[in-house]
Amino acid sequence: MDAKAQEDRRVRKTKRALREGLAELLMEKNIQNITVKELTDKADVHRSTFYANFKDIYDLYGQMEEAILAEISDILTDEYNLDPKVFFGVLFRYIDDNKKLCRLIFGKNVNGFFINRISDLFKSSCVACWRMEYGLTNSTEEIEPYAHFFLSGCLGLVGDWVCNNFEQPVEELMTMLVDLDYAFRPFIKSKFS
Repeated sequence: MDAKAQEDRRVRKTKRALREGLAELLMEKNIQNITVKELTDKADVHRSTFYANFKDIYDLYGQMEEAILAEISDILTDEYNLDPKVFFGVLFRYIDDNKKLCRLIFGKNVNGFFINRISDLFKSSCVACWRMEYGLTNSTEEIEPYAHFFLSGCLGLVGDWVCNNFEQPVEELMTMLVDLDYAFRPFIKSKFS
């Protein structure tokens, strides 16, 4: 492995440690109460390394949000039109691989704007999927409230699961979400087709 690849790997590892450390701290306190020193101590990273990558805690948090949104957007782009069982399987693998960050998304010390951005991503994909699947020509404004209702319930279930430390078996939650999806689709088809 060349020196540049080793450096890139170290940088990724350091940034991941800082993201996970911040996610853990955000489970305990609000972002404005977190210091760079306590974050770097938790992540076992030198302060100068932190400042080489980020301006401040808010810069790190902003980059975390953008990375999570990009990753979820990729999942939605690649997988949303698949069978619900397959889609939820991919989504739950992402959650399992990123438990600390998912706790952050649904945690009480994060502003609601972030979860709204995630919800909007899901809503756009859901509306696009329904349009394609059922050949809908209705305006987006007519369909969006139904997508919002459906996704609020789904995200609420996932949020409760995450906040309850993933206690419910994932298969049980996936079955619930797939059942809701299958039950809601005929309603959308009859309402707008």
